[in-house]
Amino acid sequence: MAKRIRRKLSDATKFKMRLAKLGTKNPMSGKHHTEETKRKIRKKLKDYWRLVSIE
Repeated sequence: MAKRIRRKLSDATKFKMRLAKLGTKNPMSGKHHTEETKRKIRKKLKDYWRLVSIE
């Protein structure tokens, strides 16, 4: 699995990104994941970490 490489973000950029998704501008604002979705996320994360620990 490839290593994730990220660019360094300035504090100003991080602040702007935070403001862009604050409150009702966030697509998940006021919503909740269904139990089925939570189960899928849980399974995918377990599979991901199982593969990472092998490498």
